[in-house]
Amino acid sequence: METLKAWGSAVWAGLSGVGGLVLLDVVLVAALLMIPLGLGGNFVLLGTALLIGFLTNFSVISVWVIAVFAILVILGEVVEAVLGSFVAQKFGASKWGMLGAFLGGLVGAVIGTAWLPIIGSLIGSFAGAAAGAVALELINGKETEPGLKAGWGAFLGKVLATAFKLGVGFGMALYLVIRTH
Repeated sequence: METLKAWGSAVWAGLSGVGGLVLLDVVLVAALLMIPLGLGGNFVLLGTALLIGFLTNFSVISVWVIAVFAILVILGEVVEAVLGSFVAQKFGASKWGMLGAFLGGLVGAVIGTAWLPIIGSLIGSFAGAAAGAVALELINGKETEPGLKAGWGAFLGKVLATAFKLGVGFGMALYLVIRTH
C-alpha cells in the first residue's frame, strides 16, 4: 500500500506543474461542455476529483468532498429525470403529459444522437420532451392549446434541469480549480 501511495504522490508531483494543470483545465472545460449535450460531464468531474484524491492520498480532495460530489451528481440526474415532467404539470399537463415529457426526452435524446451525434442529443431531448407531452395530451383528449402549453412546460423543465446540472458542474469544477491551482 505504501508503494501505491508513493506512486500516486509521484504522479501528482508530475501533474501539478503548469502542463498538468493545463491538462486538468482542458478536462474540466470538456466536462462542462458535455453537460448540456447530455453526455455525463458531471460524472467526468466526479471521476477527476476521485483521481486527484487518489493521487494525493486524499489530501487535496478529501473523501468527504468526493462523497458530496457524488451526492450532487446523483441529485442532478434525479432533477433532470423529474423536472421536465414537474414543470409540464405546472403548465397544465396531466399524468399522461408528464409521462410523455419523460419518455419523449429519453427517446428524443436517442434519436437525436443517431441523427446528429453530440449536438443531436441536446436538441432531441429538448424537442422530445415537448413533443412527448403534447402527443400524450392530444391522444388522451386534450385540446390543442392546453396540449401545446403542457409541451412548452416540458421544454422549459428540460432547460431548467440542464441549467441545474450545469450549475452543479460549475461548482465542482470551480472547487477543483481552487484546490489544485
